[in-house]
Amino acid sequence: MLLDNHHRQTTYLRLAVTDRCNLRCRYCMPAEGIDFSPRSELLTFEEILLLCRTLADLGVNKVRLTGGEPLSRRGLTDLVDGLSPLFPTLAMTTNGILLPQHLDRLVAAGLTNYNLSLDTLRPERFFEITRRDEFDGTWRALELLQAAQLNTKINVVVMASRNDDELLDFVALTKDRAIDVRFIEAMPFNDGDGNHHLFLSATEMLTRIRSQHPDLAVNTDDRHSSAQRYRVPGYLGSFGIIPAYSRTLCGSCNRLRVTPKGTLLNCLYSTKGLELRPLLRAGIGESELAELITIFVAGKHVNGHVTQKLEQSSSTFASMTSIGG
Repeated sequence: MLLDNHHRQTTYLRLAVTDRCNLRCRYCMPAEGIDFSPRSELLTFEEILLLCRTLADLGVNKVRLTGGEPLSRRGLTDLVDGLSPLFPTLAMTTNGILLPQHLDRLVAAGLTNYNLSLDTLRPERFFEITRRDEFDGTWRALELLQAAQLNTKINVVVMASRNDDELLDFVALTKDRAIDVRFIEAMPFNDGDGNHHLFLSATEMLTRIRSQHPDLAVNTDDRHSSAQRYRVPGYLGSFGIIPAYSRTLCGSCNRLRVTPKGTLLNCLYSTKGLELRPLLRAGIGESELAELITIFVAGKHVNGHVTQKLEQSSSTFASMTSIGG
């Protein structure tokens, strides 16, 4: 069991398999991209599986594949084959553009939960945000996921004066669709694009939605959820608001992160992690690896504000794609 010093059990791993992406979202990556990691600097699938066997033995029961765009990693379905027997819940966050060609294989391999990144319902605005004309590809992925009746969420990074006027449009999507929309506070990553001025608080989002839906029902079924969750009475789907920068729900965190280069992080705002790649390539055994991870997780800070205060040396953060979404 993985327990931190605040008596919280870690059961959820966010596993970034690549830093490459076919979009250039303004809140995540510069227009010119970043210096992407050579394949040799990424954890191999064999290294990932050894790590994940160790974590499963320590009580981790959910893994989410992230990136970059995880489907840009060649052979990802083979990794899913190896992971699915280890974890009751296997999920992926994707922009969906490459999903149609892989979906049947992913479902057969055991990937059941899909978070689709879609920050706008307007094709021209999609291009403004992502710097790529790929709205139709992401929308097609949503339609396929819905037709297959797969567990589907939509991730919306809400940005002031950029897409915050679509909050109610996304809520309206949940009327006749069994989906969960997640509104996410913009975070100060990729700071060169001025992300600080894009911030809109979770409180303000909820106020705007409640102005049209004052009778919202509150969902409280998951105490570890990163979102405050709601449902409009009579709607098939639901929505949640993730206070990613306000960090008001950090106190119940049950997550670990692995970056594309194999750094284990206790928090999205961490800069100090456990470097796994050299350990794995030196042939570390699972029992020794488990001991090191257990010690590392025990030192997790109480919340993201404390992590930022103790570990960040400036207000400029790394590109999100190099950390893992």
